[in-house]
Amino acid sequence: MIEFYASEALICPRRIYFRLKGYPERWPDIAKPRLEKGNRTHSVLGEILRKRFGFELEKHIVLRSSRLGIEIHGKIDAFRDFPIEIKGKSSLPKVPPDYHLAQLNVYLRWAETEYGYLYYVKLDNRPEKIVGSINFSNFPLVKGRNFKAFEVPYDDSLFRETVRHFYSVKRYFEKDKLPGGWKGPHCRFCPYNYLCFPDGL
Repeated sequence: MIEFYASEALICPRRIYFRLKGYPERWPDIAKPRLEKGNRTHSVLGEILRKRFGFELEKHIVLRSSRLGIEIHGKIDAFRDFPIEIKGKSSLPKVPPDYHLAQLNVYLRWAETEYGYLYYVKLDNRPEKIVGSINFSNFPLVKGRNFKAFEVPYDDSLFRETVRHFYSVKRYFEKDKLPGGWKGPHCRFCPYNYLCFPDGL
């Protein structure tokens, strides 16, 4: 049984392959401040969801397919009757990217819930300031400056696409064959870019 992560849903297959192969993560210097700010943002907003609304944080989930020989593991940022996924971003998206939708969709599948929520928080050195300005009166569809919330329905076709993506990487892994990479701006922040670009980006 090969383990995939919900956070790997519809991301570059090469990144997943390198993780399965056991290569060490080497986060580029440019990514480290974002990771630290993102962790603090998760912590601050997560505590509000836990204390004020009774959500469980970092809820571990597993979906298994014995037939395909895969497991999808995940940690839902906040879960009660539905999942909430928190994303710290340098700039807030107009619409959620496909891989964020696919990650949340895995959680919706596990929870057998019709809707979940993506919360985007602008990264800041003081996340308390941004989270403190959020208006929770319309919870879970909350509003705030430097904050966006999206209500997202479960999408069965997106889940099937995600499973196909993981199964394709599994086949490459079993054949010990490197899949093609998805070159783009995300490569600058990838912990495995030292393997794809040994001479630097």
